[in-house]
Amino acid sequence: MDIIEAIVQRAFLNFLMLGSVAGLIVGVILILRPHWLASAGMIVNRWIPSRHLDRALERVIVIDPVFYRYRRTSSLVTMAGAIYVLYFFSVGIDKASAVSGLAKNFQMPAAYIGALYDPMQMIAILGAMFAMFACLFVLFQPNQFQKFEQGANQWVSLRKSMKPLEILRNNVDEFTFLHTRQVGFLLVLGSIYTLVVFAMSAS
Repeated sequence: MDIIEAIVQRAFLNFLMLGSVAGLIVGVILILRPHWLASAGMIVNRWIPSRHLDRALERVIVIDPVFYRYRRTSSLVTMAGAIYVLYFFSVGIDKASAVSGLAKNFQMPAAYIGALYDPMQMIAILGAMFAMFACLFVLFQPNQFQKFEQGANQWVSLRKSMKPLEILRNNVDEFTFLHTRQVGFLLVLGSIYTLVVFAMSAS
């Protein structure tokens, strides 16, 4: 895990240093050529509504009638898949060889793959067991499973949660272009300070 932490810290440090360099460049432009950013802002700051995404998420896809029409076939196929998953993740796989193989294929530390393997294995086993119980209910007690399904399949609309994304907020841009030199000096000073701190910590 020490190797993973070092990689994450190094990547985070590089990201912050790149952000500081970008802030330094923007600060200099605000001091010397603020109209450049105004022209770029007119091109870049285009409003993209999320209404089409909301409509795609609000669309209901119903497959229950097809599943219940062929409930025996679909249940047996699903149960066979669940049994195979249970066998594969409990008996048919060697953890050491799987971790080493995944680490080699994805070029990642074996410790990182090993830390992810156990929870993923548990999720797969629990999902397979739940699928088996659901198949048994569909085969022998379909009415009971339909009652559970009616209670679980409650439609949750995202329209209210997506509304804040449709509000245009340009207060920061307005304040920046009203006080270009002050904001530019603050960006330059802050960027230089963070660059010096990050360079000292990196060394």
